[in-house]
Amino acid sequence: MPNITIWNLIQLVEISFGFVLLVFLLKVSTKLKWYFPLAIYVLVVMIDCYAELLLQTGLILQTPHFLYVNEPLNLLVGPAIYLYARSQEYQRFKIAKSDIFFLAPFIISLLTYLPTYTLSADDKIVEYQNFGNLEADVENFVWEWIFLVGITFTFLALALKRFRNYTEKIKTLYSDIQKKDFQLTQLLIKLCMAIYAMELISVFLSYYKLPLSLELYNAYDIVQLIILLLIGYDARTSLKNSKEIRKGWQKILLEEGQSLIHPIKYANSNLTPEQSSTLKVKIQEYMETHEPYLESQIRIKDLAKQTKISTHQISQVLNESFHQNFYEFINSYRVKKAIALIEDPANESLTFSAIGFEAGFNSKTTFYQAFKKATGTTPAQFRRNINRSKH
Repeated sequence: MPNITIWNLIQLVEISFGFVLLVFLLKVSTKLKWYFPLAIYVLVVMIDCYAELLLQTGLILQTPHFLYVNEPLNLLVGPAIYLYARSQEYQRFKIAKSDIFFLAPFIISLLTYLPTYTLSADDKIVEYQNFGNLEADVENFVWEWIFLVGITFTFLALALKRFRNYTEKIKTLYSDIQKKDFQLTQLLIKLCMAIYAMELISVFLSYYKLPLSLELYNAYDIVQLIILLLIGYDARTSLKNSKEIRKGWQKILLEEGQSLIHPIKYANSNLTPEQSSTLKVKIQEYMETHEPYLESQIRIKDLAKQTKISTHQISQVLNESFHQNFYEFINSYRVKKAIALIEDPANESLTFSAIGFEAGFNSKTTFYQAFKKATGTTPAQFRRNINRSKH
């Protein structure tokens, strides 16, 4: 009888939920193709979890040919998450010829394990008996583990970098980025980085025979299960709103001429310093007179239409004269408006959420973040400071 622990039960839950999620992601991928890399990720997680379950319970003795089959596959996790991040950014799944190089670590690992895969069942059982536990595996394969974590971490870091660059581009076009910054996807990537950091720490704790290595390694499965749940929630929400997502993204690309992919540059601009100064004053006067920032969904295209200044010129003036992107520029005026509302005694009964919405913010969180960044304090503390100064 295999010795089943609570951690093995968690693995069983992970495998079962992973299978359901895999089927669901394949369904989602028929409408939103950028979820296909996540289906690959979930499949790898399931196989890895099943292999670990066999090893930890001793059931590998009944299925010796499954020994180490998961190891090369783990090197597909980083590329899969990176491709998902890239696909999310462009809202389409596309493989480029250069992407073949993403498979290099997987192929290297596969060739390394090939001699083991060709062993007989009896020889694989001997292999398992010689190793087959965390301490022995780490002792003999420590550099392989470091290679796995290093490669995966690199891909995850590149995925996060893509989103940072994307967010900066979005901020040159929109004053409200709440539905465009892929916060859930970024959380998913950070959690993936966390579990590989946990694995690396566990490897070194085991290598130097320090305590808590096994507990930390087992906790990996809990975080992994949380990641699967997040993927399921994200995919379910996206499938529900798939028509709106596709329609909204196509509208962005049509309106902005693919400028989300290519950053705005001013090297070839023929705008003179005098013209730039004139446009700066014109933009300031328009902002103070007409208060367009009170429209929560205002875009740089809208401001260009209202002021009769091109989007390129507005972006250049904001960048060079105000040292802000469009998102920061609009929110700076909203914060000023919020401050004026807080300072007005007639608004003392208003909640801070109401003040934020009144000032043009579309989110309480965005309002609080922008307010604190501009004033160094929260709206509540700001109001308390005003009340103290009156007394």
